[in-house]
Amino acid sequence: MRAAGMLPAPYDALLRAYTAALARSHLAPSSRAVYLRRARAYLSWIAAAVADGHLPGEPLADMTAAVRTATAYHQSLSGTTTATAVLAAVEDFHARLRLGGTGVPRGPAPRPYAIPVRKT
Repeated sequence: MRAAGMLPAPYDALLRAYTAALARSHLAPSSRAVYLRRARAYLSWIAAAVADGHLPGEPLADMTAAVRTATAYHQSLSGTTTATAVLAAVEDFHARLRLGGTGVPRGPAPRPYAIPVRKT
């Protein structure tokens, strides 16, 4: 049984690795705390999405899967005022753990594609 607030094993290990990488960074302590909190939220979202069957397999196992996962997470943040700031932390997480860039452009998450309906 996991203690409250702990992530499932693979994600907990990633968070510990990220924590160690952040400790060696030149970021201000306050920035480290924010990035760590946002990385934990990202990993919690991934764990929940995998458990619910919304993300297949190992979403961070390779660069292609990691990009798809980051994109899905960014889209889930659509409409939040902090989506760009959260993306900065996710980008940092990916870079420090050598998962590759997320490929997600900065700025608001794109709205889902819809075909415009023409009124006649």
